[in-house]
Amino acid sequence: MIGRRGLGALALAAGLPGAARAQGGWRPTRPVAFVNGFAPGSTIDLVARLVAREMEPKLGQPVVVESRTGGSGNVAMQHVLRQPADGQTIGFAAITLGTNPHLMSVGYDPIRDIQMVSRISTVPVAIVVGGQAPFRTLPEMIAFARANREGLTLGHGGTGTSGFLAAQLLARSAGFAPLMVPYTGTGPVYQAMLAGTLHGTFTPVDNTLPGQVAGGAMRVLAVMQESRIAMLPDAPTTRELGFGPETDFRSWHGVMVRPGTPAPAVAALFEAVTGAVATPSVQEGLLRAGVEPAPSASVEEAQAFYMTELTRWGELIRAIGIRPQ
Repeated sequence: MIGRRGLGALALAAGLPGAARAQGGWRPTRPVAFVNGFAPGSTIDLVARLVAREMEPKLGQPVVVESRTGGSGNVAMQHVLRQPADGQTIGFAAITLGTNPHLMSVGYDPIRDIQMVSRISTVPVAIVVGGQAPFRTLPEMIAFARANREGLTLGHGGTGTSGFLAAQLLARSAGFAPLMVPYTGTGPVYQAMLAGTLHGTFTPVDNTLPGQVAGGAMRVLAVMQESRIAMLPDAPTTRELGFGPETDFRSWHGVMVRPGTPAPAVAALFEAVTGAVATPSVQEGLLRAGVEPAPSASVEEAQAFYMTELTRWGELIRAIGIRPQ
């Protein structure tokens, strides 16, 4: 379990990026392994492959995406941490890197053993209800939940997933208690919503959602951030509806390495990742998938972001009473 001491660990990254920028010239000597813990064909896999392709000309070597699924990304992370700290193996980082250490025994110390290189992108989270739901706006949904204790049913793909945590975050802020119903994935959740046996879900946006909304099968009540998104331009934001920044929720993607990776290697990888995200092909590919490009400004900023996420989700997970397995 990790508490506020995570913020103090920012000192671990102090000086690294500045020193890295002052040095240069590192290039990998063989193909770079980009280890991804999520299923081939998933949005995360798409993001990894888009970025890997554009990193190659910047590094002068192939960047090969390796899928090592299991443990909500933890199998892949443990593999990365067993490899030499030489920049030749990089890991795909996701929001699970901030949540897993509070939910399970991950086999590593996230404060000591994770060095972020850069974010790649963020994923808006939408509050979605079925067309048969008895409310049409987020305030109406909250009023329904308050008037019908445990009467609001929200589906999720597993305790600790982005959708589950997003729902808990808003529920605690707005003062209602939904009945959280687990499913094996987004598909079964949507099927239950379409059948009218489930009110709604909180879900990272993907490119299938606009079609469901346009057809009237579902309604998006809000996206949990400050600005509207191009994929769902008519959906209000939680900020517009009066919620504060503490209820913003974005899933995210990035790149990490083992601490101890030489500073010139970290600098070169940072430039390769952020340069790849800046290319038109990656920008277009991300946006088509419902993902928003969000590269870090520096390695320091990437590490600070990760430590903040680690602390934030640890506090929420403890507050709602989830014990690590």
